[in-house]
Parts: sequence; structure tokens; C-alpha cells
Amino acid sequence: AFHYVAEPIRPVARGSFCRSYERRRLSERSESFWNVVEGEGKKQGMARVPRRKTHPTLERDEVGETNGDEDGPEQEMQPLVSSRRNNTQSAMPENGKEATTKTAVISVQGMTCSSCTSNVEKVLRRMPGVHAASVSLLGEVAEVVFEPEQVDESELVQTVEDAGFDAELKSVRRKASLYAGTTTAKFRVEGMTCSSCVSNLERVLNGVRGVEKATVALTTEEAEVEYDPDTLDEHDILQVIEDAGFEGKLLKGGSASMVCLKIEGMTCSSCSSAVENALQKVPGVQSVSVNLLSGSAEIFFESDKTGPRSLLQAVDDVGFEASLSEDEDDANAFRREKESEHWWNLFLLSASFTVPLMFVSMIMPSIPGMRNLLKEQFDGFPIQEIFKWTLATPVQFVIGWRFYVGAYKALKNKSANMDVLVALGTSASYFYSVISILHHHFAGHHASGKFEATDFFETSAMLITFILLGKYLECRAKGQTSEAITKLMQLAPTTATLLMTDEDGRVLSEELIEAKLVQQGDLLKVLPGAKVPTDGDVIYGKSLVDESMITGESIPVQKIPGDHVIGGTLNKGNILHIRATRVGTDTALSQIVRLVERAQMSKAPIQAYADRVAGIFVPVVVTLAVLTWLVWYSLGVTGCYPESWLPAGTDYFLFSLLFGIAVLVIACPCALGLATPTAVMVGTGIGATNGILIKGGEALEAAHRINHIIFDKTGTLTRGQPTVVNYLLLDPTVDLNLLLNLASAAEVGSEHPLAASLVSYARERLVEGAQLDEAGPNPKASSPGSRHSLHKSSSEWIWPAENMVTIPGQGISCTVTHGKRAYRVLLGNRRLMQSEGVLVNDATERFMTQSEEQAMTCVLLAANGVLAGAFAISDPVKPEASVVVRELHRMGILCHMVTGDNWRTARAIANHLGIVHVMAEVPPAGKADKVRSLQASGHRVAMVGDGINDSPALASADLGIAIGAGTDIALEAADFVLMKNDLEDVLTAIDLSRTTFKRIKMNYMWAMGYNVLGIPIAAGILYPSFQFQLPPWVAGGAMAFSSVSVVSSSLLLKSYQKPLSLLHTVVTQ
Repeated sequence: AFHYVAEPIRPVARGSFCRSYERRRLSERSESFWNVVEGEGKKQGMARVPRRKTHPTLERDEVGETNGDEDGPEQEMQPLVSSRRNNTQSAMPENGKEATTKTAVISVQGMTCSSCTSNVEKVLRRMPGVHAASVSLLGEVAEVVFEPEQVDESELVQTVEDAGFDAELKSVRRKASLYAGTTTAKFRVEGMTCSSCVSNLERVLNGVRGVEKATVALTTEEAEVEYDPDTLDEHDILQVIEDAGFEGKLLKGGSASMVCLKIEGMTCSSCSSAVENALQKVPGVQSVSVNLLSGSAEIFFESDKTGPRSLLQAVDDVGFEASLSEDEDDANAFRREKESEHWWNLFLLSASFTVPLMFVSMIMPSIPGMRNLLKEQFDGFPIQEIFKWTLATPVQFVIGWRFYVGAYKALKNKSANMDVLVALGTSASYFYSVISILHHHFAGHHASGKFEATDFFETSAMLITFILLGKYLECRAKGQTSEAITKLMQLAPTTATLLMTDEDGRVLSEELIEAKLVQQGDLLKVLPGAKVPTDGDVIYGKSLVDESMITGESIPVQKIPGDHVIGGTLNKGNILHIRATRVGTDTALSQIVRLVERAQMSKAPIQAYADRVAGIFVPVVVTLAVLTWLVWYSLGVTGCYPESWLPAGTDYFLFSLLFGIAVLVIACPCALGLATPTAVMVGTGIGATNGILIKGGEALEAAHRINHIIFDKTGTLTRGQPTVVNYLLLDPTVDLNLLLNLASAAEVGSEHPLAASLVSYARERLVEGAQLDEAGPNPKASSPGSRHSLHKSSSEWIWPAENMVTIPGQGISCTVTHGKRAYRVLLGNRRLMQSEGVLVNDATERFMTQSEEQAMTCVLLAANGVLAGAFAISDPVKPEASVVVRELHRMGILCHMVTGDNWRTARAIANHLGIVHVMAEVPPAGKADKVRSLQASGHRVAMVGDGINDSPALASADLGIAIGAGTDIALEAADFVLMKNDLEDVLTAIDLSRTTFKRIKMNYMWAMGYNVLGIPIAAGILYPSFQFQLPPWVAGGAMAFSSVSVVSSSLLLKSYQKPLSLLHTVVTQ
């Protein structure tokens, strides 16, 4: 909803109905509404005031200027402590200078409807110096942006009181909020039972104005919504979720860090205001919401400026005790456990009524003497019927009430789900039984001896009991599908050793703290055998760190000062001191967990089929049930089947009704909805535990269809650790030292592996004083690992360079200055020299040809327009590359290689690996063109790469696979991320995808086959031949266990084994 200063508002009578009107008004999103209010706003010269998200906020000190025009810049406001957030425009002072503003939050009591809020806004906006005013009816607060030079807080409070309301100042903030673009929030959604619920909620959310995309996952019970914060906020989305008939809870809003604190000792609003003010003064805090009743505070902050420890200290300084609330992941595990316990308790409670009911209905009549006892009457009703009625009623209306609630909410939103089927089936059984008893009673059949029990209370009770048992088993099974995420989260240590240092960096003391309290910039000590508490850089010490739990690499990695360590990895050597660089949700481990969670929320395209079926499933089943009853009843009364088919105590109506009820309760849309997400959840979890990050069901589905795969060369098929193995001096005025100085100056800022090898080689020669033979056939090769040590060491020896220009696919040009001399340097391949008019002589051509035929890459350097030298760089092929290529061919996948390197080097490597299709001297955009050309021919193409140059191709391919050693850009563009720099994982990724997708198809066979076979049997297709009628309670049990069977099928993926035996076979052959 949006607020405008429109025409004067006439006073209206206050009444409770206005509050419900305000709730409806919050969810209005129609175009007519927008047109009307925009028209009124323009009459008053005001701009539209869009709603704002609650968190996170980006602070700014000054207010942007505006002239009241609709398109003018907006003045942002701090979030309200309520369910509505508005942002408003600021006014520009007449002197043309930006005003220093404050934002006041005022508690307003006595408002009952939207007219009240509009009245308060109107009187506040009329005050001089007030830039904007926004009032929340539900939150009973007003947020006012004002200039303290012209008006103060007390005058604002007095103005509200003069308008007839009770007002109290809650807080004053000095900064405003700024939002841009879209943001993403995650919500917990409770109450979904099947894919129909998911489809309905997604439809509702995607229909809300401002929502860009909404994804709902049944298995994790979460919704992820990307929305425009200028239009709505998280609380609006929560309201939409609740209006759709589900219970919602915000898990994560926006992109800032968020923490919840439990605060003890608050007794009044002054206490909560003191806490809120103290927290707002902490640098980096963006917004604070303190709840006095629950004794909690929700804080959004910038993790690079502050952290939980500082927030706890701020609360402690004002005299209150604070502690971190339960971690979200721990809360999720606890919630799943409580949910399982809830279903189990409901099942036990239902069984405590149903078991005696079954005993009275089925067993006692067979016991000698008991049959006559049960026929005894009380007030005209047989005792047996009274017992059964008494036991079935609590099951139907107390334990089973949740099914009625779910059915009502679904039907209210013009959809239908499993609750509708259960409610219809059990109600038909129960109410028919009640009507039957009353009919026989008032007809006096018991007195005439014609009375025969025709009720089936046990059917409705057993239906509910079996469904509750199925829900419990389903909940337990779904919990096991997320076991991989639980294991990943358990890698994070619970404690950390914090070091206190003086200004000179000397350690003064140490303190053991919770790992959740670590802040960016903290100095931490990691003992031998302990886990690294968070991501950071080594400051002191040298040790081996086992990173297998994160990357899957079994060999420990040596860490020295300057190296980066990953939180959750194991220190297996000596003591390390590390400086925390990423904390909380920013750590690599947290990002992996979130990536897997997001993948498990995504939908494979095949699920769209299930969603379409689920959308019409319940109406179709209800129609089939009614038709089944009508057909059997019509055939009976017309004599189409003999009366002997009727069981004792029944008539045509009851006989036919049992078939209809069985059809209702045996059909289950849940199994269809669980077929894909459970398999995706298990498959992505298995991938994560094997160092393969899969970004969703769409990637899994794409991978199993791949028939062409394109490999980048450098860093993908080769080790990505090139070394200089030869050089050639071409200019008599340029010696080797000068040549290396020019090359290192040009390449020191580059991320390309070839650049790193040149700088590393130059450092060995120039700094470490390695002796090189000037004949140069076999100079000392630069160490692959020296690339990292170079960037950690001083770079004072490198000459300065300026005017750096990178020419994609060719090289680099720059100006290098040393003393009074300046050199215009060109460093790159043949094409660079040709384009710049540099002559490449015969000696250089022979050197390049000889090197390239040996799979080396030649880099040429020209100084001041004259070719000065050439370097031969070797990047060894990965030992597993040829095996992987052969195995991919065996799997029916054709391999291609594309590289920016020269043709001779490319062909030499391709011949060694057995790759026939090669493209060389390809610029970055050309790799994407190669992908698109194969796609145009009707092929499904995967791209495997690791560098920035590969990102366009990774994004263009049907499946992008990034080697884990690649850049962040490459990882973002990819659908699969291989944490290890091991090509064998390409095979594992594709094999896992094919295995997972086979399991999805099998799940659909289970789900569809169950319904296709079960519904006809329940409808009585076997009765004419075998006189077999499926009891409704058996049908209900089958429905309950259908979902369990699908989830159990998905859990079989946990036995997946990497295809190592296939690789060994290829090697042997």
C-alpha cells in the first residue's frame, strides 16, 4: 500500500472494522488502485511513496535533494519497527543546500483505521522542516524525517497529541536508509502438505506487485522471494503467505548480516529504547528492532565494521544481559525434530482412540457373549454404536481438525490439496454413520428387530490415524534427505581462541570465545589438531592443513604466512595465527551450505509436469469419486448387478458410497510433488560431500542430456601452473635481466597463469639470484608454487608500469619506467606483434615452431617497437586428462578443446589427449560462439573452464562446469563447481546427474503408477470378477505410505559410489 498527501480527509467514526479494512488495504496491488492514487498524488504535487523492505539498510549521512517532482530523487528513511515500511521524498531547502536531517520514531496510540493514519500523516507533513511522515496502523508508530534546525522531537509529539492521539517518542536516528535494485528474502512456510500447496503459494507470490520471482520448496518448507524493495518489504510478503493459508517466518532478509539477541532485564519501553539506542550507536549497524514482550532484538549490520561481540558488549554497557539467540541452522534441526515429534504424538493420540474403536467394531462381536452385550440399548441406541460414536468424534474433530483448516484455507484461495481429499473422505464416513444411527433410531428399527449396524466410524478414524503415521514417516524421511547439509554445518568449530595484541602486534593475552562471536579482523590462534574457526589469512606459523572436508582433496596443504585458510578445515601441524577475513554467512563453508540449500530449493524443468498435474489432481479425483458413487448406485437400483453383492447390513447407497470414499482417500498428490525435490535434495547433498557443488535441479536435468563437452586448455586440461623452460634473446641491447624486468613489470598485476609464471621466473632470477646459463636451453624452471609466494613477498624489485592496456586474446601493452628511461612494452603472441607492426624474424619463427610442436606456449616481448625476446612456457597436461576424455567418449559424449593459444600447441596437446575437435587462437567471445554454434546444430553442450575468459562460454552453455581453482566470476557463471582441480570430477558430476535423474523418473513411475493402479482398484474395477472391495481405511493407509515410498526411493541415492572402477578399467585397457 502507498501513502499520499491527497485531498483533506474528513473525520470518520472510529470502529474495530477499520482495522480489518487496513489489513486488506495492505495487500492491494491492482492497477486501478495505482492509477487512482497516483492521480491524487499528482494533484497535490507529491510523488508516489513506495514501500521499503525492512533490512538491510545502506546508510548515508546526507539527504538527497528533491524539488517535489515525481521523478526527483528520494529521501530514504530508517525502517519502521512495524509490519509496514515506507520511504518518502525529502524537500530541498530554499537556500539550495542539503539539509541535515534526523528520523524520529513516535509511538501513536488510539488509531483505529486508515483514516486515523492519514490524519496523523497530514498534520505532521504540514509542519515546517518535516520532509516526510509515514504512519503504521498495525505497528502504532509514526516515522518522521525532519530538520532539527526547524523543528524538534517534542513539537512532533505535541502535534500528534493535538490531533487527538496519545504519542510518545521512541527513538531518533541520524541517518536515512538507501535501497537499490532487487533483494532476496527467505521464509519458513509451515502448513504445506503437497505440490498443490506449493503451486498455489508460488502463484500467489508471483502475482504480487513488486515480486520478481518466488520459489517454494516443499521438502525444506522454505520460500525464496526476489522482490523490489521500492514496492514492498518482507513483512508484506509474510502477510501474503499468511493470507494464502500458511504460517510464515522470515529467515533471512536482504544481503546484510543479521543476528538475533536474547535480552534479559527489560521491564518497560524505556529499557527497550535504551537498548535500541545503544545498538544503533555501534558503527556498522544498519537497523535495530527491539521487542520488549519477547525480550529479543533483531540487528542488521555490516560485517566488515562490526559483529556479534560488539553488539553484545553494547547491550551489556547499558546494564542488560544479552546472549545470541539459537542459530538458524540449529533452529531448523530442532524444528524438524519437533515436527517429527508433533506428528508422532498426534499419531499416538489418534491410535489411543482408534485401537479401542477397532476392537469394539471388529473383535468384540466375534467373542462369545459379547455380541449380545453390544446390542444392548441405552436410551434407544445400541451400546456398540454409542462406544463407536464416542471414540470416533475426538479423532474426527479434534485430532483431525487440522485437515479441515487446511482444506478451508486451500478452498478459500481457489485451490485444492490433500487436506481437501482427507476432509471429504473422512467427513463422508463420519456423517453417514451419524445419519445412519439417527435414522435407525427414529425409525424404530431396533424395536422391530430390523436393525443392522450400517455405520463405519472406524473407517474415518483409521483413515486419519494411518495418514498421521504416514506424515510422521514422511517427515523423518525428508529429514534424512538434508543430512548432507547437516554434516557440512557440523564441520564448523564451536569455539575459537582470540588473541589480544598491543599496537605493535605483540600478543598480550588470549581468550576462548564462541566461534559465532568471531569478527572480521580478529587475530585467532589455531592449535595443532584444532579446526580453523573461520576464513582468514595466516599471519604467523607454518603448518599442514587438511582441506579434504571442504574441497575433497585428500593431501594436506602447506600453509605459510600470507596463505589463505578455510574455516572448518583441520590444522594437522603446528600452531597458526590467522587474521579473520570472512565471518558468519560470508565464510566459504557457509556459502557452500547456502549454495546447496538454494540448489535444493530449485526446481528441475521436469517438475513443471508434476505441478500441472497437481493443479488439477484434486478436482479430477473428487469428480471421479462422485462419478464412482453415482455409477455404482445407478447400476444397483436398476438391477444391473445382483443384490447378493451387497455386504450384510448395507444397501445400494452405502455400498456405492464406500467405493466413492475409497477413491477419494487413495488418491495422493503428495507423491507427485515429492518425486523431484527429494531426489534433487539427496543428489546435491551427495555432490557437496564429494566436492561437487550443483546449483539446482535445472543443472541436474541439463547434465544428463549432454552429448558434447568443450574443454578450455589452460588450467582445465593442463595443470594451470605453467613454468618458463626456455628463452631467446633477440635484441643485442636487451640482456636477460632487462628482459625479465620488463616482463615482470607488465605482468605483475595479471591473473593469467602465464603471467604468473613469467613473474615467478623473473623473481627467481632477479631477486633470489638463481644462476642461469645464458645459452638458455634449460634454465631453471620456475616453481609452480612460487606464484603464491611472489605475491606475499615484497614487490619493490618490480619496475613501475603505467598506461596498461589489455588486448583480449593477444596480450598487453604498457609503458615501463626505470630511472630516466621509458620503454613501451608489448607482451603477447604473434597476433599482437603483427597488429602493432613488430617484425618477427626467421630465428624467432624457428624457436616458436620448435617449442609449440612440443606443446609449449611462446610469449613474445617487444620494447620500443623492436622484438627483444621470447619465452617458451610449458604447462603440463593433467595426468587424468586423457583418461577422462576416453571415458567421456565411451559414455557417448564428444569432446572438444578450445583455447586462445596457438594452433601448434593446441594440436600437440589435443593429439596427446585423443581430442579430435580443436579450436585455437580463439578470443574470449569466440569460446561462447563455439558453444552457440554447436547448440544451433541441435547438440546439448557442456563447457568446462576455470578462468575469467571462460565465463561467457560457461554462461552460454547448456551446462557450465567450473574447476574449483577458477575465479569467482567463473564460479558464478557455472552450473556445476568442482571444488577440486581434478578432471575426474567431471565424470563424477555427469554420472551423478544421470543417476539422480534416473531416480527422479523412477519416483514418477512410483507416484503415477500408484495412482493409475490404485484409483481403479478403489473404484471397484475388480469387484465384478473377484468381489473384492478395497476398504476405505486400507485405501487411506495406502495413500499415507505412497509419499513414504517415494522419499525412500530418493534416499537410495545415498548409496551412490563414484565411478572409480570405470576409470581403473580405462587405465588398464
